[in-house]
Amino acid sequence: MKHPFQLLLANKQGTLLFAAVQNHILVYDTYTGEIRGHWFDDQQSTHKNHQLERRTGKQISSKIQIYNHIKCLAVTDSHLVASTDSDKSVLVFTIDDASDNILTLSKRQPMPKRPYSITVYNGTVIVADKFGDAYSVSIDSNPPVMEKDLVPILGHVSMLTDVVVGVHNNKPFLITSDRDEHIRVSNYPKSYVIKSFLHGHEEFVSQLCLVDDLLVSGGGDDYIFVWNWYSGSLLSKFDLKEVVDPYLTDAHLPPEKYRSEESPKEISVAKIEHVEKGNVKYFVVLVEHTSCLLVLELKDNQLNLYNIIKFDEPCITFTVGGGGIIYASLESESVLHCLNFPDATPKSSIIDINSIPIAVTNKSDYAEFYPVTTLRKRSEY
Repeated sequence: MKHPFQLLLANKQGTLLFAAVQNHILVYDTYTGEIRGHWFDDQQSTHKNHQLERRTGKQISSKIQIYNHIKCLAVTDSHLVASTDSDKSVLVFTIDDASDNILTLSKRQPMPKRPYSITVYNGTVIVADKFGDAYSVSIDSNPPVMEKDLVPILGHVSMLTDVVVGVHNNKPFLITSDRDEHIRVSNYPKSYVIKSFLHGHEEFVSQLCLVDDLLVSGGGDDYIFVWNWYSGSLLSKFDLKEVVDPYLTDAHLPPEKYRSEESPKEISVAKIEHVEKGNVKYFVVLVEHTSCLLVLELKDNQLNLYNIIKFDEPCITFTVGGGGIIYASLESESVLHCLNFPDATPKSSIIDINSIPIAVTNKSDYAEFYPVTTLRKRSEY
């Protein structure tokens, strides 16, 4: 069976779909399904995953191979930026529409710690890592900088989960979230100068979606938050769990060692994307392990439920492009599906499953599809 895609991202024009499957990146024309580019990471890690059990110190997974999977994607008009897993690198590709293969790797920048989120602003890649630091990497094709010469531009005391750049009156600000409940607004490029914190979340924040002065955030809370990030004010909250509750399963219960008979099901926001159609702003939200997408409409700074798009299988990820929503599922016969936006009527499938370069025999060979739930902190006692 073919391996499903773990990451999907359309370009701003919606004409190209960038899709990651394990350590491959494929580029499709969203209207014809034609493959426009393909890149394969041949620098597989030879390291073993030597983990130690916290209390006993015993080695628990010494024979597990670490694969160099693609973990993040960001795109501009002329570049694709990705990050890899085990070798902790940021990859910069140039996009050349005139070439048969439009992807050319121009830089491989090793990072001190594993990147968790990336964004691009003004020719610079901002990299947020698992140890709470953010770095800037030039998007040009100059040789990579030595790891020891990379200096963080800001730091949190907790793992960074997302990073975006907001601009107000032509001045840029770096907005970062972490595994705790923090959202920080910092000056940029002098990011050590903190402008404000956005207080309201009580669990980890996993997704930041920026539209001008509006910021929509979600994570491990039951709510989606709407902010004016520049003023620091919370504008509204949307009760996400109430809407998604019929689609929650046993997969949303806490791990067995932390579970009791009274344990409620927990939600984790995996992705938020913004879509503007006509003069209406929509936000498409995916809750991890669910078989639906929520389409929320923004009116007077309030989010309202516009549509629930229901699937037969859990959705892995999605993106908006080519005039519709493209989503990946675990279904082996058609791993990508296309729907018109926002009414969610089916479109013809654009991807030939035979173009997927990875075949697996067992689901245990899949890449990590559901990483967000593991961000939730739990007491050992």
